[in-house]
Amino acid sequence: MANTTSEALIGQLVAEIGKDAVLTGEEDRRWFSMDISGQGTATAAAVACPSTVEQLARVVGLATAAGHAVIARGGGASYTRGFVPDTDKSVVIDTRKLDRVVDIDAASMHVTVEAGCTWKALTNALAAQGLRTPFWGPLSGSVATVGGSVSQNAILWGSARYGVSAESVVGIDVVLADGTLLALGAGAARGATPFLRNFGPDLTGLFLGDCGALGVKARITLKLIPAPTAVLPASFGFDDRNSYLAALGEVAREGLATECFGMDPVLQKQRLKRGSVKQGIKALQGVVASQGLLSGLKDVAKVAIAGRDFLDDVNYSMHVCTEGRDEAAASSALAAIRRIVAAKGGREVPDSVPKLMRGAQYVPMSSSIGPLGERWLPVHALVPLGDAAGTWNAVQALFDEHAKAFEKHGIEVGVLSAVVGSGAMALEPVFYWQAPRTLYYKRVLDEAATAGFTDFPPNPEGEALVFEVRGKLSALFSARGCSHLQLGRTYPYRAGITPAAWALLVAIKKSVDPAGLMNPGVLGL
Repeated sequence: MANTTSEALIGQLVAEIGKDAVLTGEEDRRWFSMDISGQGTATAAAVACPSTVEQLARVVGLATAAGHAVIARGGGASYTRGFVPDTDKSVVIDTRKLDRVVDIDAASMHVTVEAGCTWKALTNALAAQGLRTPFWGPLSGSVATVGGSVSQNAILWGSARYGVSAESVVGIDVVLADGTLLALGAGAARGATPFLRNFGPDLTGLFLGDCGALGVKARITLKLIPAPTAVLPASFGFDDRNSYLAALGEVAREGLATECFGMDPVLQKQRLKRGSVKQGIKALQGVVASQGLLSGLKDVAKVAIAGRDFLDDVNYSMHVCTEGRDEAAASSALAAIRRIVAAKGGREVPDSVPKLMRGAQYVPMSSSIGPLGERWLPVHALVPLGDAAGTWNAVQALFDEHAKAFEKHGIEVGVLSAVVGSGAMALEPVFYWQAPRTLYYKRVLDEAATAGFTDFPPNPEGEALVFEVRGKLSALFSARGCSHLQLGRTYPYRAGITPAAWALLVAIKKSVDPAGLMNPGVLGL
């Protein structure tokens, strides 16, 4: 490994992929060195934008040979500093030009995409053939990439039945620190296609959720399923948190929904302040028109009539979608959910939320900011279903402890809950506070999105309090043995696993990245 200057490396990168594909302007470098949570402690020396897998491999090899860190970045929707460099002597790789749907194999039911393909682009490509991946993206799927999602893991669409993004992965091609392109899963066999993940030890799994610490994703192969012909949404209201969580848990254990999530009163208020109902209705109209569903026009009308007042008398709301090969199958599952809700003391309410979300599955990045332009920052944990209530009670006790300080500094905190497979629930406290928008938002939001926003003055004490309590929540989750999705640099991964497990990870890291240049600092490595 040479100790090459950044200027010399930039010259090599330009020679390899072209001047337009290497960004060196200060604002570009700053923006690619930050995520939703804000600016890190360092700014990358350059941003490389390869457009082929071969270019990607050569860029990684050049950067590490020059003694520079390599940080892969997808759509940039992270909030845990997963791709925020710890050193100026680094190259951020923008994977978004690697956006091809490489192969749709309907006979063997798998699809291969390049790492920078968005979930929206993939979903649209598969829809033409009546197919879908089991997990089909986070809410930010219009910008979130498949490579980023499987590197950090993600949930939402399909997660109540099919789990996190990694569980839909069949195989990957990954670029190691020296530029080697490594195929994993059945694709590693000589002359084989990546039709199956299990071929000896599950080496594919090592590179899922690694936040790019072990390598850079180049191509990902995902399972396919037939797209459902029937989708039925429903919403339910609960007066108290325990009944609400009990209903979510039972729906999870019975495997009745493909999506099952909910909001507490604070989060409901924040989400329904948004001017997105009109946009959602427009999107829902588009879905109805494109599918020729004349009966769906009645649903659009119901959503329009409900407006933003339909949850006014609801403390905790639960929203579900059931799917099936026909309406009878979806209806049977929904009938079972209704019985569970009734037994837990809930009631059915207008289903505007799941209808609007299904109408516009992938929302713009304006959802990553408050309805008036406030800063927005989540922290999450995955908990066993049986410990959801206990964990939330501990979270609430922490909120109560800081209630007066929150009020003083204009901080609001709501909680999102989501079912993940048949045994886990995600709890995601979300902070809103008044503070100026960062450079991150300058690049992801257009003028139309910010037209009604307030330009808030600096609020350093409030912001410090948000990050302080967020840190306490992270420690609380770790103490309770919770798991997390996008670990990044936010969660105490190293402190939270056993010494033996940590030693194994360190040994693997040294094997594939002996100089420690693949996203150093992430996962505590």
